[in-house]
Amino acid sequence: MTGREQTEIERKYDVADGSQVPPLQGIRGVTAVETHDPFTLTAVYYDTGTRDLARHRIVLRRREGGSDAGWHLKTPADEGRTEVHWPLDIGQTGETGESGEPGDAGTVPDEVLEPVRAIVRDRALTPLARISTVRTTTHLLGSDAEPLAEVADDEVAASDARGGTYRKWREWEVELLAGAPDTRKERTRLLDAVEATLAAAGAHPSASVAKIARAVGVDSLTDLAVSPVLPGLLPSPALLDPESAAVIVVGALRDLTATLIANDPLARADAPDAVHKMRTTVRRLRSVLAVYGRLFEKTAVTELRFELKHLGIELGRVRDVEVRRARLAAELAAAAPHSTVDADIRLVGGARREHAEALDGVRGYLLSTRYYRTLDALDAFAEWPPFGPKAGRPAAAEIRRDLAGAVRTLAKRTDAVAGADAPEPALHEVRKAARRLRYAAEAVAQAQPVRLEPDISATKKTAKKAARKSAKAFDKAAARFDELRGRYDDIAGVAKPLVKRLGDRRDRQLLLEEVERAGQTAHEAGENTLVYGLLLARTEEPDDTVDVVLADVRKTLRRLEKMVRSLWPRRRAGAVSPAPGR
Repeated sequence: MTGREQTEIERKYDVADGSQVPPLQGIRGVTAVETHDPFTLTAVYYDTGTRDLARHRIVLRRREGGSDAGWHLKTPADEGRTEVHWPLDIGQTGETGESGEPGDAGTVPDEVLEPVRAIVRDRALTPLARISTVRTTTHLLGSDAEPLAEVADDEVAASDARGGTYRKWREWEVELLAGAPDTRKERTRLLDAVEATLAAAGAHPSASVAKIARAVGVDSLTDLAVSPVLPGLLPSPALLDPESAAVIVVGALRDLTATLIANDPLARADAPDAVHKMRTTVRRLRSVLAVYGRLFEKTAVTELRFELKHLGIELGRVRDVEVRRARLAAELAAAAPHSTVDADIRLVGGARREHAEALDGVRGYLLSTRYYRTLDALDAFAEWPPFGPKAGRPAAAEIRRDLAGAVRTLAKRTDAVAGADAPEPALHEVRKAARRLRYAAEAVAQAQPVRLEPDISATKKTAKKAARKSAKAFDKAAARFDELRGRYDDIAGVAKPLVKRLGDRRDRQLLLEEVERAGQTAHEAGENTLVYGLLLARTEEPDDTVDVVLADVRKTLRRLEKMVRSLWPRRRAGAVSPAPGR
């Protein structure tokens, strides 16, 4: 069962016990207020032992009482938070948890976990805190009596399920409702007006944006995160050097890892193009590890690329059938009125059945221990990279050297096509080399460099001065590197059409093979095979010979070689560019 989704936009305020919510009628746009009787909310909040949800600023709770009792999953959004809601009985089997309470330890429903499986994986979720709130709400109504916002006066009592601490506090919470203004600017204006009125009554913005954080004694959800490594383990010197290649490449790996995890729930739900996007992200990760692998320990790179390859193969089973099904349907439609029902059933219908089977297989794999351990390995690699001695080299020089290596690989595979007994598989290898180059160049063009946060808790003057100096050095290095981003992007832009052309050629070859097999089967079954001949004629492109393709590949290759050779930051007055190849 899919949860009901909504956007939650709210602000929280700390107030002293005994404070009274002030009159709110004078706020611009508010024509009336309605205060309701108090009611009680009780909620259990869940997380893994290593607080993986908190690390991603996600809240998972089971709440009883009020109008929205049920399971709630809250995730960060551009404005406010996205909240997904399921009823209390979702996935209910009649069993209870260890404490005898439905929804206690080990009973979070699978439907609720589905959107965060890539984050929690196969780790158990247990209660993090239990919170009881006595709430009195006041609704602010607009000119059409539509509720604009809700001001909740909360008396909160919380018990830290793991730390054993009991806490109580009072807070006011302002949340926008269905009648809130349509534009972000107007919504902010309304919230600011309410805040000014509450501030005059003694309220001030809460240091903690979520009750669960305050319940366990911290200000932010990310403060709850448990470090995946031993305390005191220092970052690599390569990540402390703002000029290093490690700062850029690890930044790219972290960006792509976050994208993969974000794609996971969409792929599970078979959202449009989601499997394709997830597979592409896997390929981008493998390309970065291959092209810039010299920065890391060889064994670690090899093992991680192997597991990512296996994940890509699983996703590819779905994506390849998607492409074939769409192409077959389009070609059959274009061949009308000669198309037959038999051909449609044999070709498109068969692809549709294969897609359903492949999707079931992917969903099973995304629930497997192997997949979860691959994500664990990827997390560990990106957070605490197994660097080799080259990681501390200057970013511009090392990236240039590695991209030049990727171009040489492309050249070798191009040369191998002419003497190959089977040119089509050899051309496919050329395509893979071009795609690797493209993705590696795009990754560094778009990467957010790793920037270690300064110790803001430092009290000594020397420590604060060192933190400011470090931040300034990273800013300067980032500005220098920005000069090269567009040129990396240009390299990717030149490689992209080549990748697409060779990809279209391979898809066409696979389609021809599929039509030929289906036509032979239809012939043996005594069916009309005219449509298969028409499809073969439409799909073949006799002018697109291997020699023609190779000539175009070599032309593109010469451009790429020239672009990589020129990959140095633009000269400044008095500066001397390094010699090529150094």
